[in-house]
Amino acid sequence: MIQVKLSEMMGLHKVKSFALLERETGITRKTLTKLYDGEGKGIEYETLNALCKYFNCSIGDLLEYVPEEKEGK
Repeated sequence: MIQVKLSEMMGLHKVKSFALLERETGITRKTLTKLYDGEGKGIEYETLNALCKYFNCSIGDLLEYVPEEKEGK
């Protein structure tokens, strides 16, 4: 499973509101909320680019692969 670490990045950079992030990146609050809550079904390259540019980070700082546990284990 791919996890978006937007909450981590916002905390690290002391970004306290979606309104500021929306204004600075052009990403809608709805999209930011879905990413923050881990409810997104996909993410556009343009969104990744805007977040990496804003946080001055790499994609690996925003996304993390976490293997899902197999049933019965």
